[in-house]
Amino acid sequence: MEKKMKAQNRAKNLKKYIDNYMEIRGIESYRHLARVSDVSKSEVIAIANGKRQKPNPKLLKKIALALGANYTQMLDIVGYLSKRKIKTTLPEGIDPIENITVLPVIGVIRAGQPIYAEENLIGYEPINPDLVKSGEYFFLLVIGDSMIDSGIKDGSFVLVRKQEYVENGEIAVVMVDEENATVKRVYYNNEMDSITLQPDNLAFAPQTYPAENIHIIGKVVRAIIDPNRRK
Repeated sequence: MEKKMKAQNRAKNLKKYIDNYMEIRGIESYRHLARVSDVSKSEVIAIANGKRQKPNPKLLKKIALALGANYTQMLDIVGYLSKRKIKTTLPEGIDPIENITVLPVIGVIRAGQPIYAEENLIGYEPINPDLVKSGEYFFLLVIGDSMIDSGIKDGSFVLVRKQEYVENGEIAVVMVDEENATVKRVYYNNEMDSITLQPDNLAFAPQTYPAENIHIIGKVVRAIIDPNRRK
């Protein structure tokens, strides 16, 4: 009962938040909001009326952009940013992890041929806080199989630590020509002033670029695979 009441209160708070920004922006109706946000009218009404107690983060982002509202605040209102306790039954003498940390999933990275990468927040994923004690971390969703021999499969989440340098041979998320992102092993060719991006799949060829064309976003420190997401 308490859980249901909390969900209802979050839905009411989200409606107030949306209605307030609609008034500020001069958006007269949910039909109007649906049109300017490119979200279906039925979905906008369901979100505003609390029928979607955990709305799709992608749809919330579209609504936030249309309203000029703060997307992170909207996620917080509906409960995506709150810490949750893990409830489970474990053998005697084994303590559960009481708290988890949630990290943003930023964009979609193709482990194959690089694709245009926009830093768009597509959701949140839980992580043991002991794994992210220092530094700034985020998740990226990988599509493609060029790193499959490293255990990074199509549909994996990779945990990335933001840093501008990795050791020779380490796996990193890199920007190519400031617009294309990919996940590869990084090898420095100092004599040629170039960097080779090496896949971990023999079906894919390595690619070499001038060093000035490569910007390292961060080091891949872990691959987290959901077996129900991809086969």
